[in-house]
Amino acid sequence: MTVEDMASHVLHGPRTVLCRKARAWRSKPPEEKLWFAPAFLLLGLARAALLTVPFRRIAPLLGHNLQAAVAVPLAGEREVARALHIGRAVRTAARYTPWESQCLAQAMAARVLLGVNGLPYGLYLGVRKRGESGVTAHAWVCTGPAAVTGGRGFGQFAVVGTFVSPRLAPAAGR
Repeated sequence: MTVEDMASHVLHGPRTVLCRKARAWRSKPPEEKLWFAPAFLLLGLARAALLTVPFRRIAPLLGHNLQAAVAVPLAGEREVARALHIGRAVRTAARYTPWESQCLAQAMAARVLLGVNGLPYGLYLGVRKRGESGVTAHAWVCTGPAAVTGGRGFGQFAVVGTFVSPRLAPAAGR
């Protein structure tokens, strides 16, 4: 590589990346842009809480605890569409955080945003065996039939915890 090629790469490489990212941002639906900044902040708060607060203190904030019972909240088309926008915003923000924003932090952020919007949700904690001696844990959130964050973990993980929207608690057998 010549000095001119290196200079061209240094000068034009980052610019090209920024232009591509700007185009990608402009193409996002307004709903996802709206929820990006709150999702980013909530991911930071969730990560900080997970590092400093015992889970038994966090759990009551996740929703009504149904233990290991699986309940999928019903949602209309408009609710599902809004939930999916929120999920995309959370997943996009998670890619840009300088801290680790894995499934549980994403599920916690999505839960808050869904709750603020009055959307029904189910937050699920699951485990599966990994090899001879390990266990893998996962968290995901669904609104109706839609996976908001974490994909559809029902087929891959045994549900060990379910939290639903507080407004669904009476219907879930409080």
